[in-house]
Amino acid sequence: MKPARPDMTWVLNDLVNFPGARHAMILSADGLAQFHSEHVTRDLADYMAATGAGLASLCSSITKFASDTPTPWELNMTRTLGGFVFVIAAGEGSLLIASSQRDVDIDAFSDRMEAVIGRMSSGLGVSARQVGQG
Repeated sequence: MKPARPDMTWVLNDLVNFPGARHAMILSADGLAQFHSEHVTRDLADYMAATGAGLASLCSSITKFASDTPTPWELNMTRTLGGFVFVIAAGEGSLLIASSQRDVDIDAFSDRMEAVIGRMSSGLGVSARQVGQG
């Protein structure tokens, strides 16, 4: 039996205390919500986990357009009229997804997200799902 993973919610709540930040989540690369900040509902967490994992997968497939040599995908930033959504590779099989208002200081918020990933690195690895035999 695996040891219990530490609850990382407090780190995500700290991230969304940044001026202009809205929400933050940790999800598995295959689309399962792991942890989320305080004002994210379970339905929103499930929806964004699936959406974020799909976006990360698409971004991974287009890295050939950026370089002639194999290069891993790291980050996607999507701008909307209302703000930004960031999807970031955050560890073995894990992603950080965060949203902000449009007037956020992107450089400072990016630094803060990187710091969160660093703080959470020991608890971020997500093992691949095991499919039952039968």
